[in-house]
Amino acid sequence: MSTPNITSRFSIMCDEVRLENNGKFLIVGMYTPDMAVPQLPFIVPVLTFLFWLDGRIPNNYQFSAKLSHLESGTVISQAMGAFGLVKPGQGIAPIRLMGVQFSQPGPYTFSLQIQNEAEILHQFSVLLITPVMQNMPGIPGMPQFGR
Repeated sequence: MSTPNITSRFSIMCDEVRLENNGKFLIVGMYTPDMAVPQLPFIVPVLTFLFWLDGRIPNNYQFSAKLSHLESGTVISQAMGAFGLVKPGQGIAPIRLMGVQFSQPGPYTFSLQIQNEAEILHQFSVLLITPVMQNMPGIPGMPQFGR
């Protein structure tokens, strides 16, 4: 087997990744590592998978991606596109999905397939969590400090 051109160092699942005008990335709403939702079905308006990659060969790389429920195999979202690696070394590839609807709890896999490279996986679970509201004076559901 040949040496891969692209390898994954790590990935993050979050709501958004923004590029500031000074070149810094801003990560908004990071999941660590699972997603807790109050009800199902649940629609996430924007879901982003940020991949930190190592690349040996500068190039424009095409990719396809899919988000699947692991137990049923149901594909709930797909994406395709390209990213560029301008020099050998580390690079960032954020992949943004819009209007993702989760209908069942359990394990999910986001699969990234970069042209002619091994598949890269990001696995997580969707957990159904019923929020518990405490009977406290003040704003309902808000913790009270300085009492």
